[in-house]
Amino acid sequence: MYSSLYDSQERYANDVDVKLVGSLNHGGMMPAQSMTQGSMMAAHAMNQGSMMAGHSMMAAHPMMAMTHPGQMQRALSQTQMQQVPPNFHQRMNEMEMELMKLKVSGMHPMQATADKGLVASQVATLASHSDLTKAYNDLAKAHAELLQKYGDSMSQKLAQGSPSKAATKLRSSDVENGPSVVSNDAVGKPPLEQSLMDNTLLFLPERAVAELGIEPNMDDKGDSKKELWFGRLWELRALMKAKYQSQHRVSSAAEQQLTTEQKRDLALKLQDPQMKARLIRLQARWKGTVYRLRVSFAVLNRLHFCQLRGVLVYAHGSGGCSWDNMRICRMISRMGFLVIAPDGFAYPKDSAMGKIRHKDVLPLHKAKDDIDYWTGDLIYSSAGSGTATYSTKAEKVLENPDDFRTLYEKCYQLRRSELHFTIKNLPRFIKTKGFFLGGTSEGAMTIARFDDQRYGEMVIGRFINSFGIEYCYFTPTPEAGELGGQLDVPTLNIIGTKDQYFGGLDSVAKIVASDPKSGYGDKDLTGNGYKTLLRQGLHVGLVCVQENGVHSPCNTHDNFLRELFDVFFARPGSIWELDAIWNEDPTMKDRVQVQQSSGKLTQVFVPLPKYPNKWSLRRVEAVRWLPSTSATKEMEKELQEDARKQAADQKSAQNLLDQVRQSTSQGGGTGFAGKTGPEKSYYSGDKMKKTALPKR
Repeated sequence: MYSSLYDSQERYANDVDVKLVGSLNHGGMMPAQSMTQGSMMAAHAMNQGSMMAGHSMMAAHPMMAMTHPGQMQRALSQTQMQQVPPNFHQRMNEMEMELMKLKVSGMHPMQATADKGLVASQVATLASHSDLTKAYNDLAKAHAELLQKYGDSMSQKLAQGSPSKAATKLRSSDVENGPSVVSNDAVGKPPLEQSLMDNTLLFLPERAVAELGIEPNMDDKGDSKKELWFGRLWELRALMKAKYQSQHRVSSAAEQQLTTEQKRDLALKLQDPQMKARLIRLQARWKGTVYRLRVSFAVLNRLHFCQLRGVLVYAHGSGGCSWDNMRICRMISRMGFLVIAPDGFAYPKDSAMGKIRHKDVLPLHKAKDDIDYWTGDLIYSSAGSGTATYSTKAEKVLENPDDFRTLYEKCYQLRRSELHFTIKNLPRFIKTKGFFLGGTSEGAMTIARFDDQRYGEMVIGRFINSFGIEYCYFTPTPEAGELGGQLDVPTLNIIGTKDQYFGGLDSVAKIVASDPKSGYGDKDLTGNGYKTLLRQGLHVGLVCVQENGVHSPCNTHDNFLRELFDVFFARPGSIWELDAIWNEDPTMKDRVQVQQSSGKLTQVFVPLPKYPNKWSLRRVEAVRWLPSTSATKEMEKELQEDARKQAADQKSAQNLLDQVRQSTSQGGGTGFAGKTGPEKSYYSGDKMKKTALPKR
């Protein structure tokens, strides 16, 4: 730390020795001149060394330079090692003797007198620097003692206020080899009084996982390793808190206790009524700030510059975010999207919202957990309960169809409020970047009816999966069966020909609408949204009708959905000409067949895929271009397995429909009550009459 002074002293002694020798051997220089030059250089070196030493001492102040006990220890070691050279004073004495010898014969009396004065001046300078050296040694010793005392004090404080156990769970291998990655084990207990925001599900792409430095716990179909992450918002906040505490060695709030002296000072201040009132206001402000941060997506602001491909706000089906809902969020996350999915089933069971809808939730999955793509439920650990929880089974719906009709409307109002709350609290960078809306089944009905006009240009596009966008038993009025949002937002509608709930060939919606006595719904049900979207004048849209697809399209067309979403998210304004886009690839020309088209609205038929549904797109692409005998045999075997599973799904769907038919008036049952719809509610007039922004 103080090597600059020692170096200057060493150079001083060496330089003077050289000058003395040069003055005796060089005939053209007077001894006095040599002495003068050497003295000046010596004085300059000493002055410079002293100044540099002072600068080093200031920079080494413990409160300015020491940020860690390890640094203090290194400073102490350097201070103890760097001592004044042992031959320094000896050289000073030798120089005095040499200077005295220069006064011998050969000098003019006046020159000898001048040299005598010069020698005396130099001797005084040497004595002054000797005193300075001694003072410096004393100062260095005192400084070393101060550093030692400060280091011991800091070590004691760190030992008393060590971080919590959860905060220290960083993977050591990552700490040694690169940026620290916080383990999913660091998540503690869920917060009290959980809100919709706390339990919102997040599906993070690879870039987001790397940016946040969290441990990935999810892969996609065909991946060799996990690079994605899914969990709830409160769990992500807990991981970020644990990482911060570990990196900054901050103790948790539960471990921070007031000292006796601090408690005494606080008690004295609270005796002052004005001071007490101020402290109470300060406490309220602080609690309010903390709560506002909790009911926000502030933790996602760190993803602003990680080059996300996009953002999707997703609405799950009537059973929560499992089965195809999870698969769709997973595949879209793999495409580089941040998926935000509010979960209406995760409220605590004893809360007001939990009494409406509830499922017990699984804890955050770890990196080593088995989360196979085709596992049905990776989100919940129990069946659903609550007044707004249902499953559209014949024996339940037909017990009191009018009650279920009202129930569906209540569910929509609940879901639309979830969407508005979520979108309102999105980070500002997401609102300016724009986002997509999407949903499946009940979530698709919500997206279709959702009035997104107030969000204007924020909405880039929407997809409606496994719902026909028609007036049916799932929508209380004809208007509820129409698109409720902006007509200039590119829209994608996906549904199977054998969807057991909303399909056009044979479905619950078709059976209920065809009952001649008390049925309700569009009598000319088509099973898809083309007719509705055309009548409403949608600017850009594509309707995909999947061959033999049931209510779970991933079971038949998983890879098609991936290819479709990839085009839609990249070119939403051109999705209506999907056939022309894919015509550029010889292997994809037969992927869709145009059935009807008007303007920029197109309906296509999607045949069953020629390749196994469980194969990854990477493998499908390889076999498309380089087919082999072994791959062909394996493909035929797996296609047969896919066909067996699809037949089982279709049989289950047919059994449901047969039960519904038996309850119609034609089948000998009581039929369906044909009420005009539920009573008017607070939200009945909520739909905006004008769009938020003028149409271009």
